Amino acid sequence: MAMQPPIQRAALANNATVIIPGNVYVFGPSTKAPWSQHSPHRATNPLGKIRITLEQSYRDAGLRTIVLRAGNFLDTQASGNWFDKIFAPSLNKGVLTYPGQLGIDQAWAYLPDLAKAAVMLAEKRDDLATFTDVPFAGYTFSAEALASTISKARGHDVWVKQMAWWPLRLAWPFMADMKYLFEMRYLWNTPHSLDGSRFDELLPDFEATPAQEALRQATAFVEMPRDRKTKAITAAA
Repeated sequence: MAMQPPIQRAALANNATVIIPGNVYVFGPSTKAPWSQHSPHRATNPLGKIRITLEQSYRDAGLRTIVLRAGNFLDTQASGNWFDKIFAPSLNKGVLTYPGQLGIDQAWAYLPDLAKAAVMLAEKRDDLATFTDVPFAGYTFSAEALASTISKARGHDVWVKQMAWWPLRLAWPFMADMKYLFEMRYLWNTPHSLDGSRFDELLPDFEATPAQEALRQATAFVEMPRDRKTKAITAAA
């Protein structure tokens, strides 16, 4: 938070627009999905409250702000996010390691698409409200749907295995940052998606990367299973 006042002063002095990469921490487990720009910010945990305070400080400052809000990240290479550190590495054995409840929806965003959207919104900044909250719908997957789409993208069978949290709990006393993983664990067990209606209204010509192609890129760093069952890779949907 200490960085925010200088950024806000500089933006106000230059009539600049600040784009905040928003996340879903602000909502909390009691906020009904799909989450939109109108959904109440009910998070009560420390990280969620920090994000609420940060966004509110920009609103209160009266400077031009775009919050581009997205779910879990999918990148084009391993960059240290949840997907490439937890989910993807076991794909070399045909396994998707999943840290949350199976059968419930989660929001995902492909970072190249998110970056493209940020540029397009910046180009429309003169037409936007002073403070504009734009949820980026991206993709919505359950664990099973995610595994199925990865299977099609990579051409081999993928089955889901739930991640064991107890090794992380054992490591907690020796790793200070571990508390944040457990603080946000509830999100993996909270069904949610992002309502993209506002985004579609502002950027009706936006062309998203098909989910299958995004996941092919996001898993490209993982070797194929040695004994994989070959599948025909269907057209991206």
